[in-house]
Amino acid sequence: MTRSPQDTFRLGEILGKHLTAPAFIGLSGPLGAGKTLLAKAIAQGLGHNPKEVHSPTFTIMNIYEGAKRMYHFDFYRLDSPGDFDCLGLEEFFYDPRAVVLVEWAEKCQDLIPENALIIHLEFGESENDRLITLSAFGEKAEKVLKHHEFARI
Repeated sequence: MTRSPQDTFRLGEILGKHLTAPAFIGLSGPLGAGKTLLAKAIAQGLGHNPKEVHSPTFTIMNIYEGAKRMYHFDFYRLDSPGDFDCLGLEEFFYDPRAVVLVEWAEKCQDLIPENALIIHLEFGESENDRLITLSAFGEKAEKVLKHHEFARI
């Protein structure tokens, strides 16, 4: 659980610092739970300016180039599996040089790579509390979550 937006941001920043390409991070949770805040924090951990990171709700994807390339997807506006057929996601989801971050990842469950980190955010008891569940699938994702810095959050 995080108790403030700053705590949530710190979690994402630590995560971003320990990611290496290829990596897939799926974010899920209700509107306003902090998916985009976490995306900005992960981007900062990867070396990007979080002020330049915006949820691609209308464009579906943003690309952030740098030492660690990041593809940032937002699938909020997509409704059916058919919506994904024409997007050519494999080109991006399996890019060996990129970290892929997907908001509303539950909408594309069948496309998530075998090695992935899934983060689910829920509202806590107070306005700023967030219940955050991190699930690792695959050896590489599990290694990221075992890093000692996560114990301090």
